[in-house]
Amino acid sequence: MGDHAIRDRTAITGTGCTDITKRSGRTVLSLATEAGLKAIADAGLDPTDIDGLVTFYWGRRDTPAPYEVANSLGLTSCHMSYCDSGGGAWACSAIAAAAMAVYSGMCRHVLVYRASNSRSEPFPFEGLDAWPSGQRQWSEPFGATHAATLYGPHVTAYMRHYGVDNADFAPLAVQQRTNAGLNRKALMTEPISVRDHQESPWIIHPFRRLDCSIWNDGAMAVVVSSAEDARRLRQSPLTIRAMEGGTLAAPVKARTGRNHWELNARIAARTLYAKAGVTADDIDVAQLYDPFTGMALLHIEQFGLTPAGESADRIRAGELSLDGRIPVNTHGGHLSEGNLAGLGHVVEAVQQLREDGVADDHCTGAHDYDRRRCRQVRDPQLALVASESGDSALILGRAA
Repeated sequence: MGDHAIRDRTAITGTGCTDITKRSGRTVLSLATEAGLKAIADAGLDPTDIDGLVTFYWGRRDTPAPYEVANSLGLTSCHMSYCDSGGGAWACSAIAAAAMAVYSGMCRHVLVYRASNSRSEPFPFEGLDAWPSGQRQWSEPFGATHAATLYGPHVTAYMRHYGVDNADFAPLAVQQRTNAGLNRKALMTEPISVRDHQESPWIIHPFRRLDCSIWNDGAMAVVVSSAEDARRLRQSPLTIRAMEGGTLAAPVKARTGRNHWELNARIAARTLYAKAGVTADDIDVAQLYDPFTGMALLHIEQFGLTPAGESADRIRAGELSLDGRIPVNTHGGHLSEGNLAGLGHVVEAVQQLREDGVADDHCTGAHDYDRRRCRQVRDPQLALVASESGDSALILGRAA
């Protein structure tokens, strides 16, 4: 795949974020509009420059539709709008869709956005009379009604095979909370300890409360442009080196038949790295989907960042910390920053790669790498971003 045609031909040129809160007190359209305007301004563009929109859809729409956002932002043309139905796998897939629209010439600047009041306005329970259909009919009647019940068995199989227990999940939860403490937009910043993790209540085996993603209100947005345009815009250009935007559908399936814990990540990693012309050893920082600590460990291992079964030990040793070999989830991730279905992982990767680095830690001037206030990684050139199960993924890089 050395001739991957789209490599470095598109770029992420702007990012925007609202406050991440437990109760926004606002409509999702208001949140999406704020995040969109911030991303557009961050890129040095005007809303009338945006001519494509990509957003999130999963069963029921809780993010405003593209036509609503187009009107709210004052777009004068929109050549493409798209709702990605990948659930937790949507974010990198959405960036890929935007990049393809730009590369094809269909659009010039595409806004990817996600807005949600999932904490203050959760979907109502449909009741026992609402019989599930489609794939859900084979899981929900048997008690698998939420993500922890769907992914728990796969993580449990991994734990049994490699001799891992719930205490091995604690270092990742603690590390990501520490990172969130250096992130001014993070929702959960109070430090936690391994003891706090082990004393947090069980949700469903193998996950305790501190193993689980938080729920929140808020919005984020990203602008995707051509690499050529990116060089003329406000921010240092960051190109999309490679992308995987498909899905084999959550939950994970033991698709190889060899085990019950192998994700699409293992398959996607091979093609993603080949498209980018790199290996896992070339990655400088990784932002990996973390609905649960155990799933994040599977992502770490199956994208080749540590050997199989060793991610927990490598985290304990500091290899995936801010000053480690490959820092992971430097913003706190879904466990601590907030959950906008993975778009925050894209935003963090972009910030880490920019020449000026992250803009929302506690540094008051240039980044000094003092971990009491600074979460910037030292001179990263390549970032890996992965969505749920590796069903979509990106490699981003500083433009040459």
